[in-house]
Amino acid sequence: MKRRFLLPIVALLLMSSCMRPNKEPGLFVEGKAMDTLSQKNYEYISTLRLTVSESKRLIAKGIAVNKEVRERLENGMVIITLGTTNTYIAEELAGLDTPRGSFVTGRIYPGYKEDFQKGIKRHSEIVLIKGKMTDMSYTDALAKMEPQDIVFKGANMLNYAKRQAAVCVGAPDGGTVAKLRRYTDNGRGRWVCPVGLEKSTAQDLFEIQKITNNSSAERKNTVKLNVTEGNVYTEIEAVKEFADVDVFVTAKGGVDGAEGGVSLLVCGSKVEVQKVEAVIRQVSGEPDFLKK
Repeated sequence: MKRRFLLPIVALLLMSSCMRPNKEPGLFVEGKAMDTLSQKNYEYISTLRLTVSESKRLIAKGIAVNKEVRERLENGMVIITLGTTNTYIAEELAGLDTPRGSFVTGRIYPGYKEDFQKGIKRHSEIVLIKGKMTDMSYTDALAKMEPQDIVFKGANMLNYAKRQAAVCVGAPDGGTVAKLRRYTDNGRGRWVCPVGLEKSTAQDLFEIQKITNNSSAERKNTVKLNVTEGNVYTEIEAVKEFADVDVFVTAKGGVDGAEGGVSLLVCGSKVEVQKVEAVIRQVSGEPDFLKK
């Protein structure tokens, strides 16, 4: 009789041991494991909520004050490729003032809507040499890049824990990203990938790339992916430009305009956290991308 009762108990114990959570560090910032919040004593904690457009403006403002970007604006070359987040970067770095949608190439919009780019003349990539806008073509600018020069190219997906980003590619020749990687992958210039946390996924993007790029299946409205690693720049990096704080994501999405938005937990000394709050007030109320 005792054995009959012992067997189910042993089985339950074995199952529970298999279901215990992994004790490896689970919070990552800049690709490094961090202490959990319970192991840190913060003086001040604040939750900051950002819409998608506010996030894009924050990323652009962070990039605008980044020391390495400022150095290249003074002494080298900065290339800004087309994109929605890059529109904000172009506004901050180059004073871009064109109709929204003109500085965009590949785009994702609701299938039931007309393409917002219809009737809008497309702007070319922006090439800044010592902070001055030039008429140099994107292709020529890439060929002239020095190792420390910077090219900004956004992405469509982000795995922040793995520091991965993926760009959707529809062009047969690999498009903008394939052109820049011929140089940056060989140490000529640096690709910085500005991408909002609203594009986050838990998928390993290199695995998804294998499916999209190597499959012989018939394609319908399917693009390939070009995946990079280690060069992403999100709201988290932007916040850290302005203050010495730890930053964690505490919520995604919302309603009444917060769809796709992100809530950030900012932790540190009161003085440092309040620096971040001041920056967030600057971007608060940023209009939707197509409402400027």
